[in-house]
Amino acid sequence: MDGIERESESGMAIWRNFSLRTKINVILFLVLVVFLGTRLFWQYRQQRTLLLAEATEKARIITVEATRTREYLSQQLKIGHVELNKDRYGMIPVVATNRIGQIVARDLNYTIRHTSIRTRNQANAPDSYEQAAIRRLAADRNLQHLTELTMLDGAPVLRYLQAVYVDESCLECHGDPWQSPPFLREIYPPETDPSYHYRAGDVIGAVSIVIPMDQIERQLSATFRSIFLTTSGFFVALVVCLGFLLQKTVLDPLHSLAAMIATIRKTGHFTERLPVPGQDEIGELVTGFNAMSEEIGAKAAQLEESEKRFRLLVEASRDAIVAFLPTGQLFLFNRQAEKIFGYSQRELLGESLDRLFVAEPAVYPEGLSSFISTAQESWLRDVHLLGGLRKDQSLVKVEMHVTVVDTGDRPFFTATLRESAPNSK
Repeated sequence: MDGIERESESGMAIWRNFSLRTKINVILFLVLVVFLGTRLFWQYRQQRTLLLAEATEKARIITVEATRTREYLSQQLKIGHVELNKDRYGMIPVVATNRIGQIVARDLNYTIRHTSIRTRNQANAPDSYEQAAIRRLAADRNLQHLTELTMLDGAPVLRYLQAVYVDESCLECHGDPWQSPPFLREIYPPETDPSYHYRAGDVIGAVSIVIPMDQIERQLSATFRSIFLTTSGFFVALVVCLGFLLQKTVLDPLHSLAAMIATIRKTGHFTERLPVPGQDEIGELVTGFNAMSEEIGAKAAQLEESEKRFRLLVEASRDAIVAFLPTGQLFLFNRQAEKIFGYSQRELLGESLDRLFVAEPAVYPEGLSSFISTAQESWLRDVHLLGGLRKDQSLVKVEMHVTVVDTGDRPFFTATLRESAPNSK
């Protein structure tokens, strides 16, 4: 888990170091890739569904044509009083329809045939899938056909089966065997042939059509390739346009704003103003920055003037004034303090207050500055006589009064020092 967290933190650190332009481009690219992928996937599924529906409709039309062909042949045989015999075996409606279907199948690269569980010709015997489908069609009369994607001999295929019901024309060959043509009884004896004894309305079998999926996949691939190129081109153009708009409307104004901030930090001047690009959010940001810059400039000028007056007042004081943080670190050391201790302000800025006084471990075990930072208010109200230590290591007696300046977050102390007269105690 620690390794994963470290990798995550490392990745976030790298991401934070990217420029805004890079971040926007990465996010925009990822968003558009997701949308493009989703769009292409949806179009692929939709196109595949349409092609399958088209293939199913073709199979339905072929089935209808095969059924109509069989019915037409039956009617014509009756109208012409044509007697079936061995020489006219190919004119039997189902046989003729199957043979016509084989010719059509070669043209379409489909497999088209009539099949039945109680088959008479073993060449038309159903496979296991067709057997199950015919039983389902026979069990549910509301189920007119079945369409399913499946595998056949290791290859994906679309299978379509439509039920075939017995009508009067079928009964001549598949009804009472003793009413069927004599040549059929010779070829298919009633004692062994299972395809007799049907009644009108029975499901005699099904028209079975097998469509290889490689044809549909080739058509889908060609169509999808065109869709992919068109959609990808559109998204690339969209990315370019969005990138250009972001550059002109967001990144360029932000770059100008960042450059202005860098200039202000370098020079300390708040006099320059950015041109407002418009009335949108970026324009409001630039307007707000200009207003803030003007206010900060005015306040900085006031603060500078106030600080100048304060320093003049401190330097003009007849008393020595030092200011230090609760840690004892000095940050103000006026001219009178320089005269008393012999140090220049530059030498003592950042140094400890304890450097100016003689150490008294018995009174201040952890040092004078540490004692002052925790001193009681009563101690702070009094004036204290301390032994000072000049730069030349000579001693000087000074009277010191300490005041706490509470600024809220970081309070500090100011000490007013005055050299004590020789007879002072």
